[in-house]
Amino acid sequence: MRDELEKLVAAGKIQKSHVAPLVSLTEAGFCHHKSWGFGRVAEWNLIAGQILIDFGPKKSHPMQAEYAAETLTPIPAEHILAQRANDPTALRERCSSDTLGVVRQIIADLGGKANADQIASTLSPSVLDTAAFKRWWDGARKKMKSDGHFKLPAKKTDPYVLLENRVNTGEGLVNTFK
Repeated sequence: MRDELEKLVAAGKIQKSHVAPLVSLTEAGFCHHKSWGFGRVAEWNLIAGQILIDFGPKKSHPMQAEYAAETLTPIPAEHILAQRANDPTALRERCSSDTLGVVRQIIADLGGKANADQIASTLSPSVLDTAAFKRWWDGARKKMKSDGHFKLPAKKTDPYVLLENRVNTGEGLVNTFK
């Protein structure tokens, strides 16, 4: 892919600074746009200098290669959103077998903190239906409280934060009080 993109640079169709982001986008296979959300790279049309992206219900959305390089963030296959798109059944099974691992990955992949709505939209309804998610989330919160690797929010709208080091629950309460 890099060779084809270098030919486009030589032809003056794209800038050299766009090659690396487009190669990353090709390797990742998934992307995120700030307005359209999560997308899957569907097809490249290098003759036209376009890339086709599937954004949820918006299938085969054409984007100019330069615009895609500037506005899309590549998402690797290990990311929770890519796992949800590739194999929701395997992720559903992982939710039941490794609850804290799934929560940890969601929060880490969303930048180290995520509120309850962000966690819910990651899994529900594509992986777990609404009722199953509610049961799963109730159990996950109980496990998060006792685990010590999560800072739990004081209000519903505040984010859950993934901590690098385990914090004793009692120490965490005392520090919050102070």
